[in-house]
Amino acid sequence: MGLAKRYDPVESDKKPLLIKGVLLYILAFPLILALFFALLSGRTASILTLAVATALTLLGATIARRGFLAERAYNRSRLAKAPRRKYKTVSAIVLAFATFYISFFTTHNGLVLSIVLALFFIIGFYLYYGFDPVTDKVGELGIGVTAEEVIEITGRAKKSIAQLRNIRRRIKDPEVGAMIDDVVRETEDVIAAIEKDPNDLSKARKFFNVYLYRTEQISSEYLKNLENGNIDEALRNSFKTLLRSVTETIHEQKARLDEEDVTRLDIQIEALNRQLKNEGV
Repeated sequence: MGLAKRYDPVESDKKPLLIKGVLLYILAFPLILALFFALLSGRTASILTLAVATALTLLGATIARRGFLAERAYNRSRLAKAPRRKYKTVSAIVLAFATFYISFFTTHNGLVLSIVLALFFIIGFYLYYGFDPVTDKVGELGIGVTAEEVIEITGRAKKSIAQLRNIRRRIKDPEVGAMIDDVVRETEDVIAAIEKDPNDLSKARKFFNVYLYRTEQISSEYLKNLENGNIDEALRNSFKTLLRSVTETIHEQKARLDEEDVTRLDIQIEALNRQLKNEGV
C-alpha cells in the first residue's frame, strides 16, 4: 500500500474515458472463466456461487463507469453541482461486498480475513479512483444569485447553443449561416464571463431567459419552413435582421459586463489608495 499513488482528479481526467475503469471489469474475468468450467462440470453449488460473484463484480464495475462519466462532466465544467448520485461510492461498496463474498463463499477464507480483504479493497479503490465530488463549483455568490440558478441558466444556454449549431449545419445559406455563427460565438463569450464571475448573472438573466431562448425558437421555425420551401426573400431578410439585432444585443451585454468589471476594479483601487494614505504608507 505504501507504493499506491493517491487519486488526483486532474490527472485522472486526462485518462481516456474508454480505458478508465477497465481494470474493474478485468476482475470479473477469472470468475467468468471459473463459472464456465463449473457449468461444464455441472456443479450446481459452484455455478450459483460463481454466478452471484460475477454478477456483483460486473454490477460494481458498471456503476463505477457511470460515476466516472459524471465526474468527468463535473471536472470539465467551470460551474457544476456535485453529482447527486454517488456512483463511485456505491460501486466501492458493491465491489467490496463482492470481494468479501468471493473470499468467504468461493475460496472459503475465514470471516475475519474476508472482511479485512473487503476493507483493503475500499482503501485501494479510494486511493486509485477516489470517491465522488462532494462540493459545488460555483465560486463566491452574492445576494440574489443562487448556485442552482446559475447552473440551470448557463446549462440551458449551452443547450440553446447546441441547437443553434445544429440549425446552422442544416442551413445551406452561407450568409445566414455566418450570422448564426456570430450569435453562437458571442453567446459563448457571455457564458464564459458568467462562469468566471457568477454574480454577473443578474445583468445577463434577461438575455439568457428571453432573447437567446426566443432566437433558438425562431431559428427552429425558420429552418422548418426553409426545408418545406416556405421561405421567400422577404422572410430571409427579416430573419437576417433579427440575427443582426441579436448580435448587437449580445455586444451590448458583453460591454455591460466589461464596464461593471472596470468599475469594480476602479472602486477597489481607490479604496486601497485611501487606506494606504490613511495609514501613512
